[in-house]
Amino acid sequence: MYKIKLNEKEYEIDPKSDDHLMQQLVAQGVEIVAACGGAGICQTCAFKPVKGKFTALTETEKMMDLPDGQRLCCQTMPESDGEIELVY
Repeated sequence: MYKIKLNEKEYEIDPKSDDHLMQQLVAQGVEIVAACGGAGICQTCAFKPVKGKFTALTETEKMMDLPDGQRLCCQTMPESDGEIELVY
């Protein structure tokens, strides 16, 4: 399990889960806008990594042309403990 800090609170994320970061955070009570339901096309679950390692950009993220450094919670998993800031 990895610990991800968001808004001064830590959440446990299971790197072996089939659920991406967004689904695991939502299951722990975090309100994340996901207008597309996690398909990776709306960018409303965008976040900025502050600390830690995360999986490589997915093909979906590459096509989205996200602002520099931003990622999508519905497409990403942590590879270490870390900290994130939600964009929306």
